[in-house]
Amino acid sequence: MATHELTLNLKKTNIAPPVITVHQGDSAEVLKAAIYDGDKKAALTGCKVHLMAAKPDHTYVEQQFTGISDNVATVTVDPAVFGVAGLLKVCYVRVRSAAGLDATTENVLVNVLPSASASGEISGPYVDAVEAIIANLEGQLADVSALNAQMQKAEASRASAENQRATNEKARQTAETKRAEAEKKRATAESDRVTEASQLKTASQAATAAATGAASNADAAANIALQIANSVAQGSAGSSDMAKQKQQIADLYGKLADATDTFIYDDGTVYCPASKASASGSTITFGSTCTASGTTLNLK
Repeated sequence: MATHELTLNLKKTNIAPPVITVHQGDSAEVLKAAIYDGDKKAALTGCKVHLMAAKPDHTYVEQQFTGISDNVATVTVDPAVFGVAGLLKVCYVRVRSAAGLDATTENVLVNVLPSASASGEISGPYVDAVEAIIANLEGQLADVSALNAQMQKAEASRASAENQRATNEKARQTAETKRAEAEKKRATAESDRVTEASQLKTASQAATAAATGAASNADAAANIALQIANSVAQGSAGSSDMAKQKQQIADLYGKLADATDTFIYDDGTVYCPASKASASGSTITFGSTCTASGTTLNLK
């Protein structure tokens, strides 16, 4: 007694047909078939499962599987199936559902060796050669299965690497966008810094020039005052000299007011910076920093 375990598919996806070897007239041979429908187990509950075979003498055998468990069908093969020596080139499993739908598996290659009792002699080299061929076919099938497994593993690795490459590329693009934005902000800040430095330089130069002018005017006024004082001491100063001195002092205060951008009060006269007050005829207009309250004018 031998149990032959097969894996069959209703989609007929096996690369090479399964092969089993028996002897002519063998009895109690068990066929155990795990049946799939593509990559899923076949639903055999409620179905009739039959072994279909055409013998080398062109007679036809059909036998129903007696055991069904999940997707596995089991039957003890009728010895008549192996009654004629040779290759059963047509041998498959048919599944018929309760609704009458039929499906069949791929073909199973059955090699029936001549029986010693049938020929009266012990099987010779012919049997060895056939069994060697069968062993070679089984070895090739195992190699193909191993190659398929390697190909699936390599494809999974390739897909994973491609996903990682896409993720890395997305991260690189995001980093590049942030770098470009940062560079734009840096360039804007640098431009603002240059503009501010230029404005500070201009303001500093203007302040220096104003201070220099005020100092020059102060020196000139001091010299005139000194001359007038000497003239007074000598009794030679006239009213025109005094008037000139007052004008020089007024000019000095005016320039100081402009240079310091503040109001200056001296001897009943208010000297206004040009940035905060302007005159047109008899009208004086003060800037927004100056306020009035009743009869009081606040100059700032």
